Amino acid sequence: MRDRRTRTLAERALARLVAHADGHAEEFVVVGGLNPDLLAPVPAAPHQGTADIDLVIEIGVVYDRDELDLGWLERALDAADFRPTGDARAWQWVTSVDRVPIRIDLLVDVLDHVGQQIAVPGCDRMAVMNVAGPGAALGSRVMRPIPLTDEGAPTVDAPFADLGGYLLAKAAAVLGRRQDRDPYDLAFVLLHNTAGGPVAGARAALAALPAGRDREYLAGFRAALTQLADPTGRPAQLYAAQRLLDGDDLPRDVLAADAAAAASLALVTIDGPP
Repeated sequence: MRDRRTRTLAERALARLVAHADGHAEEFVVVGGLNPDLLAPVPAAPHQGTADIDLVIEIGVVYDRDELDLGWLERALDAADFRPTGDARAWQWVTSVDRVPIRIDLLVDVLDHVGQQIAVPGCDRMAVMNVAGPGAALGSRVMRPIPLTDEGAPTVDAPFADLGGYLLAKAAAVLGRRQDRDPYDLAFVLLHNTAGGPVAGARAALAALPAGRDREYLAGFRAALTQLADPTGRPAQLYAAQRLLDGDDLPRDVLAADAAAAASLALVTIDGPP
């Protein structure tokens, strides 16, 4: 479910978790649907947000993981009233805020066991899901204050993906999980980001490319943009359909053309001279 109230409740659930993270907040980053409203505020027809929280965690390479202890995160989830889905180790946990269910997905991006659930040291019930792409955001974080309860209440600082890290992570989601919301999120932030639109977004993505995996992430970003650059294609049409639901009064074909033009401009930027 995407609406403004649900986004507010998801943000509140995240604040609750961060408040119980015992100083570990800089060891993860938020990459999901809470980000667009922060990166690209559009007052007239804003992004509708999310009921899910996507958290990317740094766990390193396989031979270093025995030295990790992520028990602090499992304890924080318990203290924040999240509960695992199912009886076994879970990478998805749920809570309720004002009777609305909010889910958190615990993700990693490592080269081994891609697409598989991974058990992590120090945890009895918590696991993580290894997906390709969101790891770029780990090196591109920005701390943002979010309220613990209603707006105007005390805040906590939570680590969110910055513009470049978010675009790289979202491009990977467009190619990987293929959910309808992903092309919408990518196009929305590419078009409306306050840094300066598609050119600024593309430059931010280039700056956020992780050392050692830059070709991999750049190829994914280029592939997602290429899909979006077709105004009659599914990604641009999904963006247009959701913008109409957001309250944008432009015709659907104009909205799709705007998304495609933004992707084309970003492609020119990343493939042009430095």
